[in-house]
Amino acid sequence: MKKLAVEAPASSANLGPGFDVFALALASPSDVVTLRAEKSTKPSVRISRVAGAAVPMSARKNSAGIVCLAIAEEEGLHASIEVEITKGVPAGVGMGSSGASAAAAAVSMNLLFDMNMSSDELIFYAGKGEKAASGTAHYDNVSASILGGFVVVVDGDRPKATRLDAPEKMSLCLVTPVVELPDRKTEYARSILPKAVGLETLVSNTANASLMVSGFALGDTCLIGRGMNDRLIEAARKRLIPGFDCVKELALDAGAAGVCISGAGPSLLAIVDRSKSRPVRVLDAMISGFKKGGVEARGFVTSVGEGAREIASS
Repeated sequence: MKKLAVEAPASSANLGPGFDVFALALASPSDVVTLRAEKSTKPSVRISRVAGAAVPMSARKNSAGIVCLAIAEEEGLHASIEVEITKGVPAGVGMGSSGASAAAAAVSMNLLFDMNMSSDELIFYAGKGEKAASGTAHYDNVSASILGGFVVVVDGDRPKATRLDAPEKMSLCLVTPVVELPDRKTEYARSILPKAVGLETLVSNTANASLMVSGFALGDTCLIGRGMNDRLIEAARKRLIPGFDCVKELALDAGAAGVCISGAGPSLLAIVDRSKSRPVRVLDAMISGFKKGGVEARGFVTSVGEGAREIASS
């Protein structure tokens, strides 16, 4: 029996104006997927243990199990695979929880069976787990969890992702308000988006997205922050987050370079150049902003993550 464990980080997708295109890996929190495999006459997958969150135990309903089964069946692996999942990424708050598990599963399968899959192939398979969990194959989330750093994803028959490193002194503040969420939150958050876009809005978002990519290429946190302004998705979704405008304003006043909704929310992400501002000051300002609106919130400071990695094998 072979055994291998992979850790994959949380992610913030839909970054600024980059809906379904931009995502950022978080150094923490993370999920760990451990696989055990032995030879068998046909491929099979069983979820033996889940810790840290209530997620489906059926391999055909669990994002990690779906990825393992898809790879085993499509690649013709004659193996019986046992899956253990340790959840560190909270579900339903906009940090790519199902995507982290799916990413860890794809990388685990690739390493355990010496398959030498490309990063785009890993992203494709991880997207299958995301689709089952949230209704859509969010390649931005799984790309960031697999590759780390800042990713730009082009969707199509097969996704293609490009990674850029984050500025060395960039810190991230994640704040999650305690609010009631609709059932199947991600699907609902997509359903309220506008079906048509005005030319002025399109030009503005294109310009801001270009600023963000330029900022990552140049290692300039302030330039990235200038580009994080989104006139399309944020305008539709911020009504799901009580106190959004106040929290964003206070974060910017406290020294954040930019603020946006993390994924489909309700968490908010602020980026901070820690050579110019104190991340904890920005964090406290955001939590205070929610409290002013009568909403409790919790948060943490982290950095940009490095992507999925093997942490144990035998």
